[in-house]
Amino acid sequence: MDSGCKTANAGKSQLKKKVMAMLPELSEIPVKRRRLGLTQAQLSEKAGVSQSLIAKIEGGKAMPSYDNAKRIFGFFEAASMQSLLKASDFMTSKVIFIGPDMTLKEAARCMKKASVSQLPVLEDGRNVGTISEKIVLDALNSAKDMKDVKEIKVSEVMAEAMPVVREDTPFKAVSALLELNSGVLVARKGKTAGIITKADLLNAVLEKGNETKA
Repeated sequence: MDSGCKTANAGKSQLKKKVMAMLPELSEIPVKRRRLGLTQAQLSEKAGVSQSLIAKIEGGKAMPSYDNAKRIFGFFEAASMQSLLKASDFMTSKVIFIGPDMTLKEAARCMKKASVSQLPVLEDGRNVGTISEKIVLDALNSAKDMKDVKEIKVSEVMAEAMPVVREDTPFKAVSALLELNSGVLVARKGKTAGIITKADLLNAVLEKGNETKA
């Protein structure tokens, strides 16, 4: 029993030392938070700790546990790594597209084969529109004759073209564009070099998160 008590106390002491070792960095929390443009509430949500803890740490009224300190600085590290990522780092180089003169039937078949829900529409290398499963389904639902729908040209119903960014566009800028768009095309010397979807963005975050843990 005595041995167990001593082990527990030793564990607490070691834990406190780990936290104490982080104290010089705790003063950097408000600096790093403001640099990222985050409120205390936003940081607490992203780091997985309470807002009151963030407020107390920044006010010098509390010292976080080792696990909470690790969560906070782990988030800062991941955010820092993301800030170094450029569009070319996480884009999909193989761009599957269709032409504006293709029919909705061909577009649907192409999306099914590629296992995607939307495709860019390119004409002579120019980004002219976007076709999606939703557009095809809307056309089917509003049609009187199914045969006519199958022969509708993509150019007749396509949505606005996906935004285009350069290869060196920062992760954060691409992320902001994907909040309003289904995809983002990446250009190299005026030609389409890749595409980024929300799935690519999530994969980039997960991969960097795993690197951080390692």
